[in-house]
Amino acid sequence: MGLAFTSAEIEEIDQLWRSLPQEHMWAGWAATGEAPGTVWLFRTRAHWRKFPLTKHKAGFALADETGRRVARARTLAELLRAVEGVPALGDEDAFKTPPDTAQS
Repeated sequence: MGLAFTSAEIEEIDQLWRSLPQEHMWAGWAATGEAPGTVWLFRTRAHWRKFPLTKHKAGFALADETGRRVARARTLAELLRAVEGVPALGDEDAFKTPPDTAQS
């Protein structure tokens, strides 16, 4: 389980999303509660997909619909590249290990 997102981080997610062109694959996001533990990112390429985003001490982790971690990033700005790097439905074999923009 991840840490709670702050209101500033929620605002940053919204600003990142709103700064994208309308045709971008990141189609939207949602969160519930005052300090959510998960933010859902919605993306489309060939099909709609939704990804749970969680916050951890080292940054942010993105999972797929089954809960498998598919990307992580130190910052929310890096997260945008992570969202873009996740394969479309049916292309999950495009990478064998999750992309990792955070340094170990």
